[in-house]
Amino acid sequence: MVHRWDERVTIWLQHAAPTFDWPGAIVVFLGNAEVLIPAVVAGDVLLGRNPGRVMPILVFAAVLSAASLLAVILKHLIPHPGPPEAFQRHHLPGLHVPTPYSFPSGHTLRTTVLCGTALRNRPWLAGALILCMMVALVYMGDHWLSDVLGGLCLGWVLLEAGGVIRKSRSRSCRRG
Repeated sequence: MVHRWDERVTIWLQHAAPTFDWPGAIVVFLGNAEVLIPAVVAGDVLLGRNPGRVMPILVFAAVLSAASLLAVILKHLIPHPGPPEAFQRHHLPGLHVPTPYSFPSGHTLRTTVLCGTALRNRPWLAGALILCMMVALVYMGDHWLSDVLGGLCLGWVLLEAGGVIRKSRSRSCRRG
């Protein structure tokens, strides 16, 4: 049942926006762990005005790396093949590394954690960017709808866990 929904959504999306290949490929490329994590660190270091922010951004980069590792582990524990070649769009040369399994989407997971953290005060913008990544991944045939929804849910769980940790730390700091 889920597989039929995955196929239908992918086919509908690819027919609804047949000229989205280049923008979709660029969005997916920017979500690659080897691009996103160094870009976040470099961007914060270059744009940051407070030298004391180096440690928090390195911790955040470690969190994004751990989330990426978690996605890879789950992909090997949950054998859920991604879309077949017939659904995959042409990518920019050298920008696509196929993996044997596709659940959950690491791109969506990283984007959810990044946007949910960096844009915490602008949830509409965070949601729009996460949705762009999800649509691009399904459109490009890199993931099924179920894969990106799994990445979204896992990213949301990590954001909620981070919020609980932040609240408990702030309470303990006020007491101590």
